[in-house]
This record gives sequence, structure tokens and C-alpha cells, in this order.
Amino acid sequence: MDTQTITNESSKSITITEKKSLENGLFIFRRDFRITDNHGLNQLVSMCKNVYTIFIFTPEQVGNSNAYKSNNAVQFMIESLEDLSAAISQKGGRLYTFYGHNESVVSNCIKYYHIDIVGFNKDYTPYALKRDDSISDLCKKMGVECIQVGDYYLHEPGTIFNGSGTAYQKFTPYYETSMKHAVEKPAPQKKQMKFTKKSGSVPGNHLISLNDAFFKFTKTNENTLIGGRKQAIQALKTALKTQNHYASTRNDLDKPSSKLSAYIKFGCLSIREVFWAFKSKNYHDLNRQLVWRDFYMNILYSYPRVLGRPMKPAYSKIKWHHNSRWLDAWKNGMTGFPVVDAAMRELNTTGFMHNRARLIVASFLVKTLLINWKEGEKYFATKLTDYDVASNNGNWQWVAGTGADSQQYNRIFNPWTQSLEHDPDCVYIKKWIPELNELDPKVIHSWYKYWGEYKDIKYVKPICDFSEQRKAALEMYSVV
Repeated sequence: MDTQTITNESSKSITITEKKSLENGLFIFRRDFRITDNHGLNQLVSMCKNVYTIFIFTPEQVGNSNAYKSNNAVQFMIESLEDLSAAISQKGGRLYTFYGHNESVVSNCIKYYHIDIVGFNKDYTPYALKRDDSISDLCKKMGVECIQVGDYYLHEPGTIFNGSGTAYQKFTPYYETSMKHAVEKPAPQKKQMKFTKKSGSVPGNHLISLNDAFFKFTKTNENTLIGGRKQAIQALKTALKTQNHYASTRNDLDKPSSKLSAYIKFGCLSIREVFWAFKSKNYHDLNRQLVWRDFYMNILYSYPRVLGRPMKPAYSKIKWHHNSRWLDAWKNGMTGFPVVDAAMRELNTTGFMHNRARLIVASFLVKTLLINWKEGEKYFATKLTDYDVASNNGNWQWVAGTGADSQQYNRIFNPWTQSLEHDPDCVYIKKWIPELNELDPKVIHSWYKYWGEYKDIKYVKPICDFSEQRKAALEMYSVV
């Protein structure tokens, strides 16, 4: 028999035996909501006469029992699926959306559509690896081929090593080595790409419309980004125009961000499309941020213990403070530290936060309020539209000093100087804290001095003294 070999850098070559019966393929979308430059989808389309496409809403991810569920992310995801569904319809197919457990849904689809091969893009979180191993085992038991293809990263996790053959724990050498490896250019959309649909319902499967899924699994936030490839393409075009001074303005809170992270997270744009678009403009600092995304997933893939624990075991000795009043004040943007509160209100309203603001509020929670970084990691997960488990965990551990390539524990951001440096005219602060609109920036940047003189202002006084808390933080970290 003839064979076809599929090679991708995520794993060893996968050999598929070509048979006459290899007519029907099933592609499972996960977080790759596009038909252009989609590695796994392209592979399946090139191999099969008929390709059926599905997406599965699972209880463990979209159900209320998921303590890390973000309604903003689910809303964005469903909007992206609506855009994807329209694109597939234009190619003669249908995106079937189901609610249920992965193995059950896939098993029923294999039987109903007479599937010969199942394909999907490879993911690397502990949850995804376990899920995909189960699907692979299921296919083997049912006598069906299964392919997993690398697509989500510039370089697949587990492919960039240091000299000793282990995963890098420092970003700069990882970045330098990564950039020595070519980044694949985006593949043009196949002109003859077609999909298949079949009338009737899959026995045993719960077919759910995207409209019903929206009302069942999330709630409307009109202030968050709109999902979908059309929006993503426009966002990329805008970023190419507005981010030409990114290197010098990246920390300015009142300057526009690229707002591409959610579109990348859900694969409305391929990572290759973004990389080469930035490269065409010589936006090397922006591409460096894309490599940070690779780096943190490589850390999670290589050291899955980082979920729930410090990457550096010595930091387990730290005795974090448990102050529910302070934690609630931080979550609600009511700490009396204007730059912190502005950032948290932006997050709570839009599901987004400026990158510099993320660092400021994270440092404040961990090294000023002395609250465990895991509380912040979880809260961000429930609010961010662009929530990415590896990046979120990596960034929180970086700030806390507990993770890979993390900052020194004695590096503590002073929120008063941070606001002065990164929002000198209080444009950002006043946008999110309208109570302070009439105040001079000098007063806002030193609110700890002046709050008593403005009792008529309906804004809270600082909940703590930063200088005293800095001393307490150094004492707390001294056990390491």
C-alpha cells in the first residue's frame, strides 16, 4: 500500500496509510477559528474527499463548575465561531456545534458520518494533552486514523532546547535560539477548499446552536472585544498603523495597545500571519512578545507542576497574608491607589488590561498587599477575554518571583511612581476613575497625601501605607 507521511515539528512524522475508504474526515476546531493557514485543517482537506467540521462545548470548560471560566472569553469564542461558521458555509459545509463530553461526541460523529480519519491541531496544556490522548485512543479502538498537527505556536513546545537538552528557564537565551529557527510563512487559502454537510442529527449527541450556547454559557458584555476573523484582520491592520512606536511607547498607559492577544489566543489569526505582518514592518519588539507566548507554553509543557505551585520550590515557604477585605478592594478597583484601581476597573469592564497595568496590579497584590499570586492568577482567568493559561500563570509567577526568568523578589513596583511615569497627565486614570476628573494630576499621583483634603470626592483613601507594606514584603520573602 502507498503511504503518506505528514511531518510537523511537534512530534515524530505521522504515517497515514492511503486506502480507498479514506474518504471522510472529521476536523475538530479547538482554538483555531479560521480556514486560512490552519495546518491541521489543511492537512485533512488535502487527504479527504469529504471533510466534516465540528466544535464541542464541554461541561468542564463552559459550565459554571469551572472556577476559572471567563464569560468574556466565552462570549468572544462564540462570536468567533459564528464568523467561522459563515466561512465554512460559503465553502459548502456546516460547522456542527455540540455540547457534551469529547469522547462521546467524537465517537458518535465517527459512526454517523462514517469517518475514516479525525484531525485537530495540537495543544499542550495538561488538560489538552489528556483530552487529545483520549481522542487518539478512541480512534485507535474504532479503527480510525488520527492526526495531530502543530499550528498554535511559532515553534512547537518541546522543540527548543538548551545545550543540555532541557527546556530553557530564561527567556533571552530561549528567544535567541528560537530566532535561529525559521518561522514558517502563512499558507495561502486553498482555492478549491470545500467542506461537507449532512442532514439529520447525530444520534446520542446534543446539537446546540451558537445562539443557544451564548445564552446558556455566558452573558453579554458590550464593552469587550468582538470576536471573529473579520474583526481580527481589521485589528491587525490597525496595529500595523498604530504600533510603529511600540518600543518607546509600550509602557504608556494612555497609548493604544495592539489588542491582538484575544484574536491570537482563539486563532482568528494564525501566529504566522501576525509574525510576518510585524516582520514586514520591522516591528521586532512586537514579535519578541509573540516569543514570550511560546516561552511560557514551553515552560508549562516541560514543567506542568507550575499550575498550582511555585516553579521554584523554595518559594513554597512563603507565608502569604489572607486579607479578604484587601483582596475584594483590589478586585473591585477600590484600593485608593488610583493607577491600580483604574486598571482593575478597565479589566472588570472590558475584559482587557494594558500590559504595563497588568504588571502594576500584580505587583501590588503580591508585594504590597502580600496576597498569594494564585488569587490574582485565578481572578484574571475569570475576567480576561484573552485568557491563556500558560501566559497568565507565567506572568503571575514572574511578578511574584516564583517562576521562570522571574524578577527578583526585592523588585517591588511603587504604584505612586508607576502612575507618574506611565500616566503623567492621568489620562488613563481619569478615564476609569471619573471621580477624580476635576483633580490636578499632582494630587492624584500623591493621593496618599491629599485624600484628607478632598472629603467631598467620592473616592476611597489608600487601604494601606506602601512604604510599610514594602518592608513587610521584604520580611515575608526573607525566608526564601
